Amino acid sequence: MNPTHQNEYVSTQKACEILGVSKTIVKRLADSGELETWKTPGGHRRIRLDSIKKTLEEKHGVEEHLSSKNAKLNSVQQKAVSVMVIDDDPVIQQLFISYEKNFGIPMHLTQAFNGYEGLIKAGEKSLSIIFVDINMPYMNGYEAIHALRRFKNLEQATLIAITAEPIQSIDRNQLPDDIVLLDKPLNPDVIKKFIDYEFQLINQKNGA
Repeated sequence: MNPTHQNEYVSTQKACEILGVSKTIVKRLADSGELETWKTPGGHRRIRLDSIKKTLEEKHGVEEHLSSKNAKLNSVQQKAVSVMVIDDDPVIQQLFISYEKNFGIPMHLTQAFNGYEGLIKAGEKSLSIIFVDINMPYMNGYEAIHALRRFKNLEQATLIAITAEPIQSIDRNQLPDDIVLLDKPLNPDVIKKFIDYEFQLINQKNGA
């Protein structure tokens, strides 16, 4: 299909940022027909903005329903979302501390300042979402992400790569296809969407 107005379509990466979900979720929505897509002559998937808007509205409707339901079920305690950030930049680490305090989302933050520390701490707990810097000493983000993917306790975790380098300079071939890549400075609204999605997901599973 050749859309009349190509600006009505966005890339998979942009759809992830708008919806605040991983590429795996976007692919699942596209494959099920919930997101309207087309492919460029080069084989790249593009997603119609109108269908993203519809999905976003439905997502907000679910969130409002869950919020109302949680208000009525005071006896049910919401489960905090477990977040890890692996980054050697103390500024980024401090940002996530402020996110934990100010987002209004129950969350447990685990910090690691290099890939090795991240692997050790990740092996000790269950995590919902992990942000991994690409450029770190001792073990870079590419290696850390592939190592984390082999952890049995992290099979359901969402991994997001972050970088201060120009996006076009990142070797996407070294990253799994479903990994979202975000550039710095980080957009707090985008980070909040990702964390809130994981929070809603785990509490929906727990019947909260």
